[in-house]
Amino acid sequence: MDNTKAETMTDLPFPEDFTPELRALLAPDLTNAAMIPAATVQKASDLFGMDTSTFMIRLLPLAAAYARVPLSGFHVGAVAMGRTTGNLYFGSNMEFSGHALSFSVHGEQSAINHAWHMGEVGLQALAVNAAPCGYCRQFMNEMVSVGEGFHVLMREGSDAGDFRYSAKPLSHYLPDSFGPTDLGMEGGLMSQQDQPLTIQSEDALAHAALQAARASYAPYTGAHCGIAVQQADGTVFTGRYGENAAYNPSFSPLESALALLNMRQPCQSGYNITAATLVEVDAPISQRSATEAVLSAIAPDVHLSYVKAEPV
Repeated sequence: MDNTKAETMTDLPFPEDFTPELRALLAPDLTNAAMIPAATVQKASDLFGMDTSTFMIRLLPLAAAYARVPLSGFHVGAVAMGRTTGNLYFGSNMEFSGHALSFSVHGEQSAINHAWHMGEVGLQALAVNAAPCGYCRQFMNEMVSVGEGFHVLMREGSDAGDFRYSAKPLSHYLPDSFGPTDLGMEGGLMSQQDQPLTIQSEDALAHAALQAARASYAPYTGAHCGIAVQQADGTVFTGRYGENAAYNPSFSPLESALALLNMRQPCQSGYNITAATLVEVDAPISQRSATEAVLSAIAPDVHLSYVKAEPV
């Protein structure tokens, strides 16, 4: 192994029980993004005799290493298996000092958002290192795939090396649920969206935010919106609004962008945001004030650009 690979593997927050061989297999995929392609998952199964669900359970400490928790100190890791590709997407919780707890991103939300941005239409399973809170159970209940074989994976073994797990449908955690069908909606979160919107702007960041707004999910208010944040190196991350039948667990576009940023660059990298643009339609609600509030916590020198979208 050359020195470059050795340094890359050392920088990754692998659990102590990961063998050098397993680390070497995962390092190329995890160096710049917290995602493991289905081909690598299959190699892990072939080389180490792990079924995919066991592999997801073993990856949870690695996912939890991405958590940003200055308030609680409680690290949540989640691993989602995409229904479209079989890829594995990490998620972790995020908190923002100086702002309300309601702005926090939950680990399960982060993993679902990650998979959604990568083009997945639903999940096959989601593993998490702590029992999902009520908020996350409701958020998962919005997914298009929740009634189609989706399972929540939880580790049952307590001893080191004991990776036994349970695989239960969401209905086990959320009986007598309230969801999109109760409000007369078809489809769900992670279904393909293409809202016919346009803006009167030539700005590249605004157009990136427009694409996010077109992909947003807002069946209850119609408040389609998206955001684009640019880092100092020119990298742009977008965020989509994701609405929920219970309203409160709805996912703001900035939360979506920050969760994606956290998962698509090296673990615990800085935000380094230099510009941000929010695009939204005229609707009964607006994301503008909440976006400005959260942005002030992580990029206080950045002024939020605001652009109104119109139906085509």
